[in-house]
Amino acid sequence: MKNHTLKPKLMLLGAVGLLSVFNTPAYALREAKMYAITTWDAATCTGSTRNSWDDMALSWYNEVTDPGFSVFGLCLWGHCGEAYDKSGYRIDGSIKDTYFSDVSVVANGEDHKRIDTADAALVAWHGSESGNIYQGSMRVSGNDCKIKQSEMKLGNTDLEFLHLSSCQSMDDNQWSTWWSALDGVHQVDGFHGLMWISSGLASNYEDFADDAFDTSIANSWLDNHYVPNISGSDDQCPVAYVVGETTTDISNRLHQERYNKLYPATGKTKYWGAMYIKGCDPASETVVTQDFTK
Repeated sequence: MKNHTLKPKLMLLGAVGLLSVFNTPAYALREAKMYAITTWDAATCTGSTRNSWDDMALSWYNEVTDPGFSVFGLCLWGHCGEAYDKSGYRIDGSIKDTYFSDVSVVANGEDHKRIDTADAALVAWHGSESGNIYQGSMRVSGNDCKIKQSEMKLGNTDLEFLHLSSCQSMDDNQWSTWWSALDGVHQVDGFHGLMWISSGLASNYEDFADDAFDTSIANSWLDNHYVPNISGSDDQCPVAYVVGETTTDISNRLHQERYNKLYPATGKTKYWGAMYIKGCDPASETVVTQDFTK
């Protein structure tokens, strides 16, 4: 965990109305997946090369799946029996929008065969927003060079936790609608404004995965990815976002749910909650919560 002094973490709750969630039985073995794009296929989709992005994503993947070593039931290092299974990762190649879109929204969506089969997943790619909707830049096109938040129904196969190493993936003006893409997922973590890519930040992703077995995933995301003045006066502003049935449920998920302490899937998603760093001021966005509207 990073040693910098954090500004107060705040939690914002919002009511969303009633959303039915299709629940599937939990798998006995928890699985992790990772998708990262470092170069884009200019023949179909474009994007600036970021050679260190896979290093950051792999640091998370290797840590969350590290079984370590135990003696006589005592875990000496790693996560022993609580480690997630290496269910696969993809770097570059044919990463496209249909991998992450749901068939109920997009006719050829195949998230039920890809990202949604994991229990925890991390994606790393360029991000932006259009009309208060997050969109991620794909390497090649299935239907489009973007995967949009509005094309997702995450968790109706198995996924519980999604981490977005992507700019503008959790801008405050998106909070009042992000819940509609969560169909069983407990938590989505991202960034308000621009995030940063470098080999020096890889350890933050490793520390995030490690700490999230001992403290809440939300707290670990903020503690390890908040970087004040990361570029001049700009901050890196992580945000954790959850859905639940009551405001108490939201608070418990933000403050207590860990990789090794899963809460039940929500039966009726009535509320969302976001945890953020007070006063965080990133590049390409205003101070967090300044643009928030219900």
